Amino acid sequence: MKKVLIIVSVIIVLIVVGVFLLLSNLNSLVAKAIEKNGTDATQTSVTVSGVELKLREGRGSIKDLKIASPDGFKASDAFSLHDITVGIDVESLRGEPIVITEILIQAPVINAEILKNGASNIDELRKRVQAFSERFSGGSEDESDQSSAQAKKIRIDRFIFEKGSINIDASELGLEKRTIDLPEIRLSNIGGVEGATPDEITKIILEAVVEKVSSEIASSELRGLIEDKLGDSIKDKTKGLLDKIGG
Repeated sequence: MKKVLIIVSVIIVLIVVGVFLLLSNLNSLVAKAIEKNGTDATQTSVTVSGVELKLREGRGSIKDLKIASPDGFKASDAFSLHDITVGIDVESLRGEPIVITEILIQAPVINAEILKNGASNIDELRKRVQAFSERFSGGSEDESDQSSAQAKKIRIDRFIFEKGSINIDASELGLEKRTIDLPEIRLSNIGGVEGATPDEITKIILEAVVEKVSSEIASSELRGLIEDKLGDSIKDKTKGLLDKIGG
């Protein structure tokens, strides 16, 4: 009996240590999940400098989330999100979906670069996110079922992206760099009542933000300047691009 009690005591200690290690590493686990899902969706580097979750208080913060520009562009970061605050419904952690009451991103900076051939880092990211979405939704039924079974579903009640700015670099076209304001972006009930997987949530948010940034660039005075600077051989192509991302 004494040996049994010793073994049980050891097991309990191991469980307590395991829970402690899980909780103490929760911030780093969340950071790694953000980086992995973001990188999968954009096919470029996504990093965060830190995550701080306070589950008892139902809130958290993410610092310096950066999405790198695709290869071939000078701008190191296409998106730089310095301050992200998150509200969490703690009770929902016991079941599914996990409910994020709010994600607030303040003063994000977008670095949009347009090359002399009309290509832009923002539109390239848009294409990659779209391809990721199609690949995800176009998988076999077995793959979809397996992914759904493995991923915990999430619902986001409110997503707010405010006080942002877009730095536009079209220097390859001989234009001066400029900065324009980015209107507020608000999304609600992301994932619906039943929630969605992290991959699906990532796709929905990135698509919305990239489309808004592209639209603002296309509707600004820069559109006419870019078309004036481009040669006839690619003007029609780029005009179609601007129409597409602006509409």
